[in-house]
Amino acid sequence: MMLTRCPSCSTAFRVTPEQLKARAGKVRCGHCSAVFNALETLEDTPPAVVTVEAASVEVLAEPAESVSPPPIETVHPEQPHEDGLPAPTSAELPEMQGGQDGQSALDILLEDVSVSAEPPASRWRVLAWGLAGLIALVLLLVQGAYVFRAELAVSQPDLRPLLDDLCGLLECDIPLPRKPELVSIEASDLHPDPQRKNLLVLAATLKNRAPFAQDYPQLELTLTDTRDQPMVRKVFAPAEYLPQGADVHAGFAANGELAVNLWLDATDIGASGYRLYLFYP
Repeated sequence: MMLTRCPSCSTAFRVTPEQLKARAGKVRCGHCSAVFNALETLEDTPPAVVTVEAASVEVLAEPAESVSPPPIETVHPEQPHEDGLPAPTSAELPEMQGGQDGQSALDILLEDVSVSAEPPASRWRVLAWGLAGLIALVLLLVQGAYVFRAELAVSQPDLRPLLDDLCGLLECDIPLPRKPELVSIEASDLHPDPQRKNLLVLAATLKNRAPFAQDYPQLELTLTDTRDQPMVRKVFAPAEYLPQGADVHAGFAANGELAVNLWLDATDIGASGYRLYLFYP
């Protein structure tokens, strides 16, 4: 026999292991109707009950004497409980077994109470959540493919047709990669035009060292004076330095080289040096 106590009204009850196993320890207090787990509020049987029963047995076992012994007054000690309340005696403990009092004091939770406390998820609700999760996953994959479409087109060439179809639906395009560290100026030279003295000729060779086609970079030319101070700065877009008829959208071929020739009118500048850079905006 074990002792449990209602955490709401502090009423104590005697229970058995079989009763606690019926609903995994869930019970309802017959005094305040609070539902609680009896396993979490288990206590030892009060020592006062054992003491009284032992004293009664000893008195009944003593032989009768000619002189009547003085009356024995049995004192029932009050064993303090953890919450400061005195421990109940056996007469004060409502029973859970068998009788009518036990059923009215503490009830094992039945199936209807358990269902109302923890209703099982319906089949349609589970299917709806599963469908919503699947749609969210598909949208996340489409968003990732849109953001990283250029990288996917380079690293996964087999996905290029699928990416083209996706961009057709979303009205977008697949930009060419832009890796400036893989594009370099192999050689460059700035000199006067032999036939037209008022023009300067910029000759340069660009190289794409990437194993894939890239977007053409922009070129920045800065003319400097004798103290290497900038005098004029000009940026050339790919359409300005590519040969006539070249397809800008086709991109800089993988491992390809490009010869650039530009004519500049620098009659009134008097530059003596230059700087040439390439970059992606």
